[in-house]
Amino acid sequence: MADHQSNGKEQRPESAVSSFRPGSTKVLIVEDEPLFRDLLKTTLGSYDQIQVVGAVDNGIDAIEVAEETLPDVVLMDIELGSEPDGIRAAHQIKAANPTVGIVILSMHREKEYLASLPESRAAGWSYMLKQSLRDKDALVRAIEGSSWGLVTIDPALLESLKPRSRSVLERLTQQQLMVLEKIAAGYSDVAISDQMGIDSASLARLAALVYQDLNITVDGPTDPRVKATLIYLNETTTSGNSVS
Repeated sequence: MADHQSNGKEQRPESAVSSFRPGSTKVLIVEDEPLFRDLLKTTLGSYDQIQVVGAVDNGIDAIEVAEETLPDVVLMDIELGSEPDGIRAAHQIKAANPTVGIVILSMHREKEYLASLPESRAAGWSYMLKQSLRDKDALVRAIEGSSWGLVTIDPALLESLKPRSRSVLERLTQQQLMVLEKIAAGYSDVAISDQMGIDSASLARLAALVYQDLNITVDGPTDPRVKATLIYLNETTTSGNSVS
């Protein structure tokens, strides 16, 4: 079952980064729980910069509607109750449109899937916990980040992660580690500066040191934020009794 609106096969802009205008970010929702699907439609519909172009409940419809509407981002439930599951459907959608962003929705704190993605294929994949979606700003941040080709992780999941013993993250100061965590959470430079109480120049220096200490090159086809987030995922472990 699906309800969607097609607005033609418009060409995506060449640049992965664009300014947000009213309705400029097209989102397809894929969620098999009707009440949760309607909640997502209502929540995202309240944001002027987001246009919900479809809402479907299974992977087959997701692939078809994505082909029709060419969304900028697909909000994808992992467990759809039928085949293909969310991950397989997302890969098919991304194979047809490599620049589309995928925001994975899950009930479980599992970072391994994103951590296992090769750097060259990680752009635009993000991970949100369903139980955290009351934080509308975090959801919109993940959507916008994915549309830019970044990797954004649910802040609640990040809070449960700690650097592994003898991790390369031990090279970072506490302030640098804080910058890295906020990059992984998808915060903009302005937001990070405000939250840390530092000016933009100080933040730029801290970010440069993070990239330097983690041996991240800032040029090349992959955004350094993506590289930094993948390193953070691979060099951390879930604390406490949570499932990792």
